[in-house]
Amino acid sequence: MYENKNVLIFGFGVTGKSALKCMDELNANIYVYDANGNYNDDFNIDFKIFKNEDLDKIDFIIKSPGINPDNEILNLARDKNIKIVSDIEIAYEITKCKNLIAITGTNGKTTTTTLVTNILSSVNKTYCVGNIGVGILDIALSAEENDYIVIEASSFQLADTINFRPRISAITNVTSDHLDWHGNVENYREAKCNVFKNQKDNDITILNYNSAFLRDLKLNKNVLYFSTEDINRSGAYLDNDKIYFRDLDNKEEFIINLADIRIPGMHNVENVLAAISIAKSLKIDSDIIKESIMNFLGVENRIEFVRELNKVKYYNDSKGTNPDSTIMAIKAMDDNLILIAGGYDKKADYSKMLEVGKEKIKHLILLGETAENIEKEAKPLGYDIYIVKDLNRAVDLSYNLAKKEDTVLLSPACASWDMYPSYEVRGEHFRKLVNSLGE
Repeated sequence: MYENKNVLIFGFGVTGKSALKCMDELNANIYVYDANGNYNDDFNIDFKIFKNEDLDKIDFIIKSPGINPDNEILNLARDKNIKIVSDIEIAYEITKCKNLIAITGTNGKTTTTTLVTNILSSVNKTYCVGNIGVGILDIALSAEENDYIVIEASSFQLADTINFRPRISAITNVTSDHLDWHGNVENYREAKCNVFKNQKDNDITILNYNSAFLRDLKLNKNVLYFSTEDINRSGAYLDNDKIYFRDLDNKEEFIINLADIRIPGMHNVENVLAAISIAKSLKIDSDIIKESIMNFLGVENRIEFVRELNKVKYYNDSKGTNPDSTIMAIKAMDDNLILIAGGYDKKADYSKMLEVGKEKIKHLILLGETAENIEKEAKPLGYDIYIVKDLNRAVDLSYNLAKKEDTVLLSPACASWDMYPSYEVRGEHFRKLVNSLGE
């Protein structure tokens, strides 16, 4: 399929390097383009550095999700009808694994993906790939037919799919995000819905019934809905502080008590409900599911408890990269909150976040490109606002402002790209700063 094809790997980060190894194994002729000129492959694989005049030779392009779709070279490629695809599209075409589980959503997909991986790892070889874990092309050729591949699929990856068809798809929720990339909310929603567009009658789609957009979709497929109340539909649901699962044949069983879930917040209950729906769709024993949930403490950078100092708790929610995600984090916290927010400007609306937070947040510390925009929206609501230059100053200021029983929360409501290469690096820096307080 790919032997002697001229493939352009567009972007040379984690995705690009996994694509390089995969295409080399498939004996393709490889070109690489990286805007930063970072062509260190560490693999001793032969490839050509792409030049614009090479475009007419290219058969298809593997685009890294971090590359803006309006890139000039990509637009030229579209004009020439050169196929542009993501790594998950290639992986689907080449893997013999039959158990692809694709999880997407504006928020919650990392936690859901991690929990599903933990559950499935108890019964068979399981790979966690996509936005987290390893690049999917690192394992696509080695995964066996009955293994599980759990994909955290971003809207960027899904936008560049053609035939991608997971056995199980799940959407945790859909609000507005990445409008600076997708152009409008309709394009963003369409990209998310690509996760199920090619599924057949024997595949399963899992949707959040609490999301009006997802609830109103008209799908002629096997659909499970998860909900924080009993909606009398197939899927996982919460009722009287107990979680149940109702299958497509309307058979119902108890799974776990709400009190046994150790990750905070009702948004995490929704993530657990989604994970249960996925696992039960794969016929996983309920005792295995329950044990995995009870042992699950969450993921790094998502309402992650860092430490308690002088009776002040510090939480790292660096993965809160949009206002809706930060709203969830605020709701999961007690009162007397010091919120550190701000970052790369994705043209988001912060008004709902600020309205939700005004009764809980004592001090609002802002930084990054969006600091002044958030300040303008927060001032009329009576917030006590501080603008600082960087995260070092934000943590120091929070330490000086905090009183006993207060909580300090980093939940930026923005991407990290104005100051950090990723939310993971931002979260690690916050963790380091907090752990050095008091020294």
